[in-house]
Amino acid sequence: MSSGPFPGSAEDKGSRIYPRGRLPQRPVLHPEGFGSSMAKLLIPLLAPLILMLFIVPTGYLLEGPGPSFDLQEDLTVTGAKTYPSQGELMLTAVSLQESRLAYHLVAFFSDSFDLLKVRDYLGEELDTEEQDVVDIVITFLSQDTAVVAGLRELGMPVEVRMMGELVVGVAPGYPASGAIDPGEVIVGVNGDPLDSPERLSEAITSSRDGEAVTLQVKSIDKDLALELNERAMEEDAERPDLSTLLEEGVREVEIQPVYVPELDQRLIGVSTRDFFTYTSDVEVEWELETVKGPSAGMMMTLSLVNALTPEDLTGGGKIAGTGEITIEGDVQPIGGLPFKIRAAESEGALAFIYPVENQEDLAGFRTTLELYAVDDLDDALEALQAAR
Repeated sequence: MSSGPFPGSAEDKGSRIYPRGRLPQRPVLHPEGFGSSMAKLLIPLLAPLILMLFIVPTGYLLEGPGPSFDLQEDLTVTGAKTYPSQGELMLTAVSLQESRLAYHLVAFFSDSFDLLKVRDYLGEELDTEEQDVVDIVITFLSQDTAVVAGLRELGMPVEVRMMGELVVGVAPGYPASGAIDPGEVIVGVNGDPLDSPERLSEAITSSRDGEAVTLQVKSIDKDLALELNERAMEEDAERPDLSTLLEEGVREVEIQPVYVPELDQRLIGVSTRDFFTYTSDVEVEWELETVKGPSAGMMMTLSLVNALTPEDLTGGGKIAGTGEITIEGDVQPIGGLPFKIRAAESEGALAFIYPVENQEDLAGFRTTLELYAVDDLDDALEALQAAR
C-alpha cells in the first residue's frame, strides 16, 4: 500500500492541484431516467445476494449473551420452611443459534459474539436429536444434583441411589470413540455396578498396560426422554423419575485405556456425569423452560440454600454466577463465561461467581462486576458473604 495520499483518503481533502496542461474532464451526462433504469437492472441481481446472506448456513453456531434472571422467583419448595430474600441470585446463560452468512460476517468484527463449529459442538456424527436427548437428561440431572448438594450442605436428609455414569461426550481418537455414544449410561465396570462416582475412574486408572476394562452399558429411551421434557414444561408437573429412562437391555464393551503422559493417567476418552435418583421429604422445583444444560447448577444450589436459611445470603444485592455442581459440592467449569458476565452486566448485577477452572477464559476480559472464582460450594457461600 502506498504511503502517500490517495483519492478519498484523510490527506486528500479540500482543493486539488492538477499538472500543467491537464484539467479535469467534464462529467459525463447521462440521459434522464438513467439512475432508475440502473436500479431496475441491479435489484434483480442484488436481491438474491441479500437473501443468501440471511439464508445460507455456514456450518457454525453463533454464541452470545443469553437470558439472565433471578432463580428464586422460579423456585418452589415444599416440606420445609422457607424464608424470603430481598436480593437476587441470578442464572446466566448463553444463546446459541445457527449462524447465517450475514451473522457470520458481523461476528468477525464484534466481540459480542463468538463462532462455534457445529461439528465441534455436536461431534463428528452431527446428530442433533442425540444432542437434544443428552441436553434434556443433563438438565434433569443438573436440577437433581443442585437439590442434593443444597440439602447436604444444610444437613437435611436426602437419599441418593447411583445408577451409573451418563456419557455426555466422547473424544475423537481415544479408545472409546466408536464404542460408546453420548447419551448412553455406563452402569457397570468389570461386572461390578457403578454404585459410586469414583468406581469408573478407579477401574480405568488402575488398569495395566495392554489390559482392557469391560463396561456394561445401557441406552436411554429417547422417546421417553422427549416426552418427559414436554411434561416438565407443564404446570404442576411432577419431577421425572430418571430410572425409567434406562432401557432394559445391557451390552458389554471392552475398551483398552491409553496412558496420557501430560495427565499422568490412563483414559478411555469419555466425559461423564453422575446418573442417579434421590428421595427426600423436601420437594424442590425450578421452572426453567428455556434453559438447558448443567451450568446453572451452582446458582440453583445457592438459591435453594438461601431459601432454606433464615439469613438472607444475598444481602439485598443482585448476585449472578455460573458453574456446574456435583453432588459432592464441587464446582465444575462451563463454557461461554465472558458472554454470561455480559448478560449479568446488562441486568444490573453487582458481582459474579464462577468456577476457578475457567480463570483462563477471562484473559484480557474487562468488566465492572466484582468477580469471585470458586472451587466448591463452600467457596461460593463465602463469595456470597464477601459480595454483600
